[in-house]
Amino acid sequence: MTEIIDKRWKKSIFFCIFIGIVAVTAELDWAAENSEVGLLFRYRWLFVLLLLGLLLPIAFIYLAGNNIRERIKSDKKLFIISLILYAIANGIPMIFYLILKQPPGFFLFVQLSLFGLIPAFILQPKNIKTRILILIVLFIAILVPLAILLNFVIEDLWLNPRMDKTMYYLLFWGLFSVFIYLFVAIGWKFGGGTRRESWNIFIAGTLIQFSTLEDFLYFLLNGQSLPGTWPWMSNFVINLEVLFGRIPTDLDLLLFCIIIVIIAIFILFDGYGYIWRKIK
Repeated sequence: MTEIIDKRWKKSIFFCIFIGIVAVTAELDWAAENSEVGLLFRYRWLFVLLLLGLLLPIAFIYLAGNNIRERIKSDKKLFIISLILYAIANGIPMIFYLILKQPPGFFLFVQLSLFGLIPAFILQPKNIKTRILILIVLFIAILVPLAILLNFVIEDLWLNPRMDKTMYYLLFWGLFSVFIYLFVAIGWKFGGGTRRESWNIFIAGTLIQFSTLEDFLYFLLNGQSLPGTWPWMSNFVINLEVLFGRIPTDLDLLLFCIIIVIIAIFILFDGYGYIWRKIK
C-alpha cells in the first residue's frame, strides 16, 4: 500500500512538472509572436526550456529509484524494432507539414505512440555515469541545435510577421517540445522504470503539451483576455474548426483541453493497465 501511495505522489509531481513545462513554452510562444517583449525575455525562456531538457531527465533517473533492471534476451531486438518505428514516426510531421501543408490531425497520436517506444525499450546502462553521459550527449546533439534553429526562426518572425510559420510549428511543437518529454521518459527508464511507465510518462506529457492548455496560458500568463473565438485553430495539430463544425469558442477549447488532460492523467496513472489487470 505504501508503495502504491508513493507512486501516486510521484505521478502527481510529474503532472505538476508537465504543467510547468507547458507554462514555459507558453511564455516562449508569446515571445515569438510579440517582438516588443525584447530579446532578454525571449532568451530567458528559451534558456529555461533548454535547461529543463537537461536537468529533468537526470532528475527522473533518481525519481525512478536509480535501480538496475535485469535485461532479457528480447530487449536488444525490441529496441532495434522501436528504432525502426521511431524513424517511420519522424516522417509523419515532415509529410504533413512540409509536403501536404496541413496539420497531421489524428496521425499525431500515431506519431506519439511510436515515439514512446524509444524510452520504453531503450537499453539501460548499468553505470549511472554512463546513463547521465548518454542524456548529456542526446541533449547536446538534439536539443541544443533545435534551440538554436528555433531562436533563428523567432528572429525571422519578428522581422517578417507575415512569414509562413510552418518551420516554427515544426521545430517548436513537432520536435523541441516532443524531445523534452522523450528525454524525461528515457531518464525514467534509465533509473529502472518499467517499459509501460516510461511510455506512459512520454505520452501523458506530450498530450498535456498538445491539449491547448498552452494556448490558454499564452494569454492568461501575460495578462491578456481570452480572444472569444479561435479561428487559427484550424492550423492546430488537429483541425479544431472541423472537429467542432465551427470556429472554436473559448468554451469549445476549454472542453477539448479538459478532455485531453483527463486522458493524459488516465495514461499517466496507468488507468488502462488497471482496467486490463481487472479484465484479466
